[in-house]
Amino acid sequence: MPNKTIRLPKLRNISNSIINSGRRRFIEKAAGLVTGSLLLPRLSPAATVIRNNPAKTLAALKSRVAGTVVERGDPTYEPWRRSMIWQYRKFRRYPDVIVQAETEADVVEAVNFARHNQLKITTRSGGHSWSGCYLRNEGVLVDVSRLQKIEMDTRTGIAVVEAGVIGRGLSEYLRPYGLAFPTAHCGMVPLSGFLLGGGLGLNSGAWGGMSVFNIAGLDVVTAEGELLHVNENRNTDLFWAARGAGPGLFFTVTRFYLRCHPLPRAISTDYYTFHYSDMLQVVEMVEEVGPSLDPNLEVLTVVVPTPPDLAAQCKGDQCGRVVVMTAITFADTQSQAKRMLAPIEAHPTGKLALTTLKNRPTPMEVLYQDNEGPFPQRRARADNIYTDNILDSAGVLSKHMLTSPSDGNTPVILWRGDLTFPDAACSTSGLFYLAGYAQWDHAEDDHANQDWLRNFYDEMQPYASGFYINEFDRETRSDMTSACFAPENWEKLNQLRRQYDPEGVYHDFLSV
Repeated sequence: MPNKTIRLPKLRNISNSIINSGRRRFIEKAAGLVTGSLLLPRLSPAATVIRNNPAKTLAALKSRVAGTVVERGDPTYEPWRRSMIWQYRKFRRYPDVIVQAETEADVVEAVNFARHNQLKITTRSGGHSWSGCYLRNEGVLVDVSRLQKIEMDTRTGIAVVEAGVIGRGLSEYLRPYGLAFPTAHCGMVPLSGFLLGGGLGLNSGAWGGMSVFNIAGLDVVTAEGELLHVNENRNTDLFWAARGAGPGLFFTVTRFYLRCHPLPRAISTDYYTFHYSDMLQVVEMVEEVGPSLDPNLEVLTVVVPTPPDLAAQCKGDQCGRVVVMTAITFADTQSQAKRMLAPIEAHPTGKLALTTLKNRPTPMEVLYQDNEGPFPQRRARADNIYTDNILDSAGVLSKHMLTSPSDGNTPVILWRGDLTFPDAACSTSGLFYLAGYAQWDHAEDDHANQDWLRNFYDEMQPYASGFYINEFDRETRSDMTSACFAPENWEKLNQLRRQYDPEGVYHDFLSV
């Protein structure tokens, strides 16, 4: 069959268990929360207006949608609001209405409801935003996480994927076809927000530069409530904006048309563990060999707590951490992988490694598990830079890790190379991507970790060539959002917003 449409039970189970498990727990405890000590926020004026206007009531909206509508003030509102957030740091922002869409038509109804009531709207897929950018005060939050259908056209290699599908689910679906897609490194991340912000995906150096450039088309709901298909030849302004505008997008995407790639038959990973004090030598090695690397080789360096089996060897080393470099070969044969790894194998810095593990088979699911392991659900925030000056940037990183207030604070350095992008909103890059993921457990440590991350990235600003909007700290750096785009692209994005959403139905970039 050239075309096949399914709703995978397995995919639904993954999505519910990973992304929405919090929602179930909260809903089950709703009665206890409401009757207990929890004080729900006072209703906003906008919510009162909705209740007092019979022509624009929530009852009418509820009658027209197949999904769930929860209003602020409802006994289940706070459990629903909190379940929209994937991490344990629950942002204190309160939309008037949450609409969980079951169908594309539900999205249209929600957008029309927001516009008719002069309420702003945001869209949420899986809630995997470090800043909770979809969660705003007042307005309507449209949750598209239950839009889960996948359709595959084997003649073209195009996968038609609804907005709520997660990366792991898409990979499982594509595997029998011998195909792959550059999803996020963590399999639980939904495709929608990841792609719309650009998407630094698996093997993205060979698969499009950024994952967003594998989008052949999209179905969108505009601020006027109109359902449109957009691609490089049709509604081209919206296609331009969809490829990278991220949380500043002024329409809702319900469906993606994705170009897929042949699934490599022998994906494997080599691991090198170094003393923390060797960090600069490691990144210098990557900088030296990087230009000669095959684009299907992904090199990533991460700083993690010292494993117990290395504690004796690392006694007295700085900050109780080690540096791990991984080299992932997206190859079809072991001999091909060996050729890809030759520049790293030949470099003398490799001989400094405390341990090595070579040629470990790492199919897509194993890659997901490897990347999800260092990022359990905790309180979290993130920031990043693209940079062409990795030695000075890594020097700043090395210094600040010595004062890290949490053992979960994990910096990651990804070799990107000299990439050229097509014309789209996504427009910043650098030879390296340097991300900082702060993770901790207790609310009383929020400020310490926020300040540490802020100071860390303040000091790296002189070395930044731009930022990745999806992992940019929009809570503390909202005044720098424009630096996530080339200047001319930022100007064009704002012009398109004024043109296609003149009434300001959609919230702009998060500003806290």
